[in-house]
This record gives sequence, structure tokens and C-alpha cells, in this order.
Amino acid sequence: MSLNKKLKKENKKYIYIRDCGMCYFCGKKLLFKQMSLDHYFPKSKGGPDDIFNLVCSCRKCNKYKKSFVPDDYKEVMVYLFKKAVKDGKISKAGVKLKKKDLASIASTIFKIEDIGKYTVFQSNTHRLYIKDNKIYKVANICTFKVKDEGW
Repeated sequence: MSLNKKLKKENKKYIYIRDCGMCYFCGKKLLFKQMSLDHYFPKSKGGPDDIFNLVCSCRKCNKYKKSFVPDDYKEVMVYLFKKAVKDGKISKAGVKLKKKDLASIASTIFKIEDIGKYTVFQSNTHRLYIKDNKIYKVANICTFKVKDEGW
């Protein structure tokens, strides 16, 4: 089995366990072999293959959803990203960042800034550029405040 196939199977198992073996949409309990993966933000609309955009789905819901974009996709992806970091499923690609610091930054992520070549997650102090479940860039955001002196 190739490394890529093995990794995909490992990620599928993780998502199955993370989602408690239930369809994310209808709540139906699924056996692992019954499960399909659904891109929460559709791949056809530019959604990434990262684990924070994949959910456990029954085939019926996956077929019904097609390329529909759920209203809450940003909130769901932020939540699933934080969970993946906590579970050690997001790695660093040449980025010098301690695990403790990554956990701290990830806990403060509150929005998705962009979905394109990279998915960009943002906190008040940092932007994390993610692709293939790896962090490729961490950008500090200047957070100084200018005091109004009444000029």
C-alpha cells in the first residue's frame, strides 16, 4: 500500500471516530464500510481535501448535498481545524513552531480568511496557512492600537 493511500485510510478512520461513526447531516449511525466522506465546503467550489473540511456522511446525504454550500461552513471548518490540531492531525511543513505554541494559537482561531491555494485561518494575532493538513506559513498580525489624543 502506498504512503498516500495509507494516509488517506488513516485520515478516514480518524474522521469516522471524530464524528462518532454518525452521518454529520442526518445523524444515522454508520458502519465504517458504509461511510463516505463529504467535503463540507464542496470540492467543486474550491474546498480543500484537508481533514477539517471532510465529514462522515451516509451515501444518501452525500448524494443529496452535492455541491450545496452550508451556511455554517466557516464555523464548522474552524471547529474541525481546532479539533484536528488538538488531536495532532495537523503537522508543520518546515515551520518552526512548538507544539504548545501551535495549540495556543489554534485555540484562538476565530475565522477563515481565505480558501484557495491554502486555507488561511486567523486569530487576533496570527494567520495560519494550511494545505494537505500541514502548516506552511505562520504570519504574525500587527495588533497595536493607536490612542486617540483628540487631535
